[in-house]
Formats: sequence, structure tokens, C-alpha cells
Amino acid sequence: MNSLFRVMLISVVALGSLKTQAHSIEDVETSLNEKERYAQFVDLPAPQFDLTNSEGNTLSLAGLKGKTVVLNFLYTRCTEACPLHMNVIRQLQTAVEEEGLSDDVIFITIATDREDVAGTRENMRAYGKNFDLNPGNWHFLYRARDEPPGLTSELSQAYGVQFTDTGDGVQVHGVVTHVIDPAGRMRARFHGLKFQPEHLVTYLKAIAIGPNAAADDGFWSRLHGRIEGLIQSE
Repeated sequence: MNSLFRVMLISVVALGSLKTQAHSIEDVETSLNEKERYAQFVDLPAPQFDLTNSEGNTLSLAGLKGKTVVLNFLYTRCTEACPLHMNVIRQLQTAVEEEGLSDDVIFITIATDREDVAGTRENMRAYGKNFDLNPGNWHFLYRARDEPPGLTSELSQAYGVQFTDTGDGVQVHGVVTHVIDPAGRMRARFHGLKFQPEHLVTYLKAIAIGPNAAADDGFWSRLHGRIEGLIQSE
């Protein structure tokens, strides 16, 4: 390989590297805002919680520091929006597994039921089984037996989601999927059930690994790899 051609190849590699690294989380958010109408990006302290799972073991948000958290609230006795929401959560968990992010991303579902703890925990276990959620990085949380019935619905309000108990086993509520970064800050809310799961997964990659992981640099990455291979094989 002559020296001039080698210099040209190295220049192309450098240009591709600069392009790849010219991304920030704000760039990712701007790009997603152009594609995803149901995404809302924020930067706020995430309200803390210390709750129990269906087996009575405790888990706190503070204990998840260093992990990216996908958080949603639901009413386990809901027969309409909540099962659909959990189906979306399952899609997200599958996509996270396919991206190799299962060790970096934790899914938390919090029940807002005001009914008895035993019945709610039974419903929680049924959700996990029915939607085949992987307990390795998914946790269903609720209040302890000695805690007030409204604890988790008040927590949902702190996250900006209202669950109103109308009686007869019905709660009127919104549907939001929250993203909390490894530092414990709320970074995004994906509203409703119509957002594209792949857009949320792109954002999770950016938060968990870094903005460059979410960049659409397929051409430059392939060219960069081929040129590096030529240089190394010289």
C-alpha cells in the first residue's frame, strides 16, 4: 500500500470516527422527537421508592443505582389498558434481551391496587406468568402488609400518573412508561400505548451504553471496519 493511499484511508477512518462520536443524548432526543410523537424527554430527580415484590422481598430505587430503569404503574385488577401495557413491556424486555442489555436495563412494574395485599400479589404473579416476563431483570412491586393502601397510587402521582379509584374494582388512569437513568434521574416518559417500542429501545441504548450506541451510522461503521481491516492486514 503506497503512503499516499494509506494517508487517505487513515483520513477516512478519522472522519468516520469523528462522525460516530459527534452525538450527545440531546442529539438522540432531538432525533427521536422527530419520529416519536408520544415521547416526552425530561431531566428530573426520580421519586424514590422502597417496596416489596410478590414474594415479600424489598427493592428500592436507590438500590438500582447504576442501572437504567424502565418503570410503569398498573392496576392488577384492570382488564383493559393494563394488560395491553404489560404486553408492550414484554416486547420491550424481549428487544432489550436481543440488544444484549439485560444486565444494564431493569424493568419495574408497580401495582396501584388498594385492595388486599394477598390478592394483589397473586395477580402480580399471574401477570408475570401470563406475559412470560423474565424475572432476571423484571420486578413487580407493591406495598407491604403494614403499609397504607394508598401508598403506591400516591407514588404514581409523584411520577405524574393519576390512578383514581372509582369503586367496584375499577381505577381510572393514564398509561405511561418511564425511563430512569443510572444516576436515578427521570429522563423520559413514553405516553400511551401507541409509541413505537423500537424508539424506546433506541433511547435505552443511548442511556445505558452511551449516545453513540443509538446513532444510525451503519454506512460509516461498515466502511470504518473495512478500512481498518485493510490497514491492519498490510
